Amino acid sequence: MRLFAILIVTVLSATAQDPLPPGEGKDVVVRVCAPCHGVYPLAQRHRTKEAWEGLVDNMESRGAKGTDADFKTVVQYLVTNFGVVVSDKVNVNKASARILTNFFKLFPEEGEAIVAYREQNGDFKDWQDLRKVPKLDAAKIERRKDSITF
Repeated sequence: MRLFAILIVTVLSATAQDPLPPGEGKDVVVRVCAPCHGVYPLAQRHRTKEAWEGLVDNMESRGAKGTDADFKTVVQYLVTNFGVVVSDKVNVNKASARILTNFFKLFPEEGEAIVAYREQNGDFKDWQDLRKVPKLDAAKIERRKDSITF
């Protein structure tokens, strides 16, 4: 029985994968972030640089331990490995819910609502068609209407 337990632990250890890719700053991310919540949540998120900075600032205010240089390194590592690039334009007929959410600074439900509406009703012809999407704050779309392509 003991040999079986050792075998199971060995197999599980071998199959468990580190969710963080290698790279400069990984050790700092592990040291600063892992004590409170581990590193798995970080690997599940993709954010803009500004969003990562805000999250790291929030964690620092909640007691994360590190120097200013450590926090800068954490942000850089996260942006490099889990960053989202927001372009100057977005095609609302092709973009995923995540891209729409990041581009327009929407709540995730709003990005998903745009995609669901598009799938049900066909392509948008102009930015004002987006006003028809239920549960969407059209003012967020209007602010960036000149950046929309179809």
